[in-house]
Parts: sequence; C-alpha cells; structure tokens
Amino acid sequence: MTIHFNYWLTGAGWAVVFLTSDKQIVRFELSYLSDPLTDLFEGLCRLINSESVIEKIAFFDEPGEHSLVISKFDKDEIKIEIFWNTEKEGINEVDKSQNTGEIMYSDTDTLRNLALVICVGIDSLLGQHSLKDYKDKWVSFDFPLDKYKQLQLLLN
Repeated sequence: MTIHFNYWLTGAGWAVVFLTSDKQIVRFELSYLSDPLTDLFEGLCRLINSESVIEKIAFFDEPGEHSLVISKFDKDEIKIEIFWNTEKEGINEVDKSQNTGEIMYSDTDTLRNLALVICVGIDSLLGQHSLKDYKDKWVSFDFPLDKYKQLQLLLN
C-alpha cells in the first residue's frame, strides 16, 4: 500500500520523486525534458473514469528515464511498477503493456489510495512553491493546475 509520494523541485529544471509503500521506497531524479505531472494527472483521471486499464508515465532523466506503470487488474485494484531504462523509450510509441528495463519498484494498492497519496504530495509541493516559482524552477512547463483540479474533483 502506498504511504507517501513526494515530488520536490531541486534546482533549475530538476526534481526528485520519492514513492514509499509499507514495504519499499524508491527515489529518482528527473529533468524538465518531460512534463510528468500533466501525464500523471491525466493518466489517473483516465483510470478513475475507466477510460483505460494501464497508464505509463515517463520521468526523463539525462540520460534515460524512469517509467511509472499503473495497471488496473480489478475494479479498483492496481499494480504499480517503476522501471529504469538507460535510454528514452519514446513513450507515445511503445506498447504500454510491454515494459523493458530494470524494475525498481513493484506494489499493489487501490487506485483511490494511490491518487489520494499523490494529491497529498502535490499539495506539499504547492505549499512550497507558488505557480510562478514552479514555472521558474521547472523551466519548460507550467504546473498543470487544471489537470490537478480535475483529478481532485474525481476523488471527491
């Protein structure tokens, strides 16, 4: 079961993610070469709305990427996996059901719990950074406030 999700901006164009369960923890860095928060919020919304059964979110590093794969296997039960790939896969070109690379994290949870824990982590991020500060630090992308509000509405 997922306990913590943290997404911290660590410098111009850099962030670190922590995902903690009752059994394990994973930490990885990422760069501004992708917009993973938009992809994460949109993917969670699609899963909640039963528009998809698997979502893959790329967190680009330089070089390589971490891929968060969320697979629905029951009404609300999900499998969460994080893979490390030394090269970027081309996230839109890869079959989401085929995962390559080294598995860094694997757990099961409910979709609702994962989404709520992610929201707590994002609220912490927003408590530390204004939207302008986020854009200044993340460089290429604004904080996806509209997508985040959409996810919050689905959870209420």
